[in-house]
Amino acid sequence: GKPGMTGWLNVKYRKPTPLHTAVHFEARIDRVDGRKIFTSCTLRNPDGDLLAESEALFVSIDFARMAAVIAEASRKLAESQGEPS
Repeated sequence: GKPGMTGWLNVKYRKPTPLHTAVHFEARIDRVDGRKIFTSCTLRNPDGDLLAESEALFVSIDFARMAAVIAEASRKLAESQGEPS
């Protein structure tokens, strides 16, 4: 329920993924450390065979902080171009 940016993503492909076949993804949140969200996921075919697995780190976005950074960057850009702030 919280948007985040990808810090890193590691995928291990175990078997070819079949075309035109339903597959099953199972994703988990393994742990949360502050704004860091550590996750893992598996991909299986209908027979339950493991096709791929992954681990990833996502970093939650602090929208108020992001808005302040963007506003400051816009102000500096305007000043560098001689526009009043």
